[in-house]
Amino acid sequence: MLFFFTGRTQAKGCLFPVMSLQEKSRKPGFTLVELLVVIVIIAALTAVGFNVGPKMLARGKATKSLQNLSQIGPLFSIYAADHGMKLPPAKAPTTLPDGTVMDLQWNEVCLALLYPETNPERFRTKEWWDGNDTFMRNPLFKATAKPRGWTPLNPGYAINLMIPENLAIASTDTIPSHEELLAVSVPLAVLSDPSRTPMIAPSDNYFFRYDPEEMKGFTNGTLKDFLIEGKVPVLFVDGHVESIRPAEYLKRKLFLQPSR
Repeated sequence: MLFFFTGRTQAKGCLFPVMSLQEKSRKPGFTLVELLVVIVIIAALTAVGFNVGPKMLARGKATKSLQNLSQIGPLFSIYAADHGMKLPPAKAPTTLPDGTVMDLQWNEVCLALLYPETNPERFRTKEWWDGNDTFMRNPLFKATAKPRGWTPLNPGYAINLMIPENLAIASTDTIPSHEELLAVSVPLAVLSDPSRTPMIAPSDNYFFRYDPEEMKGFTNGTLKDFLIEGKVPVLFVDGHVESIRPAEYLKRKLFLQPSR
């Protein structure tokens, strides 16, 4: 019986031809050019990720910072309704439900409204803040910021200390001591223009002034991280939030509101 070699062999009973070694070597694969193209594409996508990723993260934090201010406003309305239509003081002795008295900052008073079952002393621990994603914390404020970084007592939002100061100057022509200003609970009725009176804004302390001297912090770096596209978000007494350039804030003389 004669056999003719044709480059293909077929096993008995097998319906498919068996490839020769030469044919196997011709099996399609990636060429060097194709591999280089893939590497270039991956490198380009990686570069885009490094550039776009941080920007998207920063934009998300900026959006959350604005949303947080909008949510703080209603807490002040609740506090005012329970306290003779007055704003909470920046810091003053406060009687707790169990009868004890603590010096609480305005932000701790707000937290007590949000978490009535929590002992206010816990609000001063990093562990509590790490376990609670609350809108009372400014996501733009880093613990490593200089000269003052984030701490439980410096959440990144502050109350306007110029409100009681301007009212005091208008009525007595004198400025009370710093401690006295901190303890003032301002009646809403004395604020003639709530829509032009700043109440809460980002800061590295629990109170702010935003006078010409403090506004320098937005240009020399101490407050620069709080800016969103060159503007600082401000919650006004009437509840609306407005993003304002520091120079515009000074030009509109908002640091003198309530008007002297």
